[in-house]
Amino acid sequence: MKKVLLFSVVGGMIALASCGGGPSAEEKAAAEQAKRDSIMAAEQAKLDEMAAEAAAAEAAAYEAGQAAAAAEGATTTTTTTTTTKAGKMGGEQAKSEAATEAKKSKMAGEDSKKEAATETKKSKMGGGN
Repeated sequence: MKKVLLFSVVGGMIALASCGGGPSAEEKAAAEQAKRDSIMAAEQAKLDEMAAEAAAAEAAAYEAGQAAAAAEGATTTTTTTTTTKAGKMGGEQAKSEAATEAKKSKMAGEDSKKEAATETKKSKMGGGN
């Protein structure tokens, strides 16, 4: 009788250990999905921050060009701004696009200075004849 009781207890312990030893497949899948969502949210936040920095740099370059043009007495130049979706391009590409836009803005300011100087020379030549 003692052996039967002993085997019953051991069998019950084995049954409990084999059936409920950890998270279910649904719990594992939910945890994995939560981890992926967290990573995606962090990456998106990082890309959004980089896009905001690029836009701020572009705006600063545009304002510097406007200030330089106003100081020279030249007409104001307009530049088109390109808003990029951070989700579609990588961080390095977004930075290079921002740098390119800043260079374009700076070159537009220099071009307006050259045009103003050329017009001044023409008016002096025309007025002297």
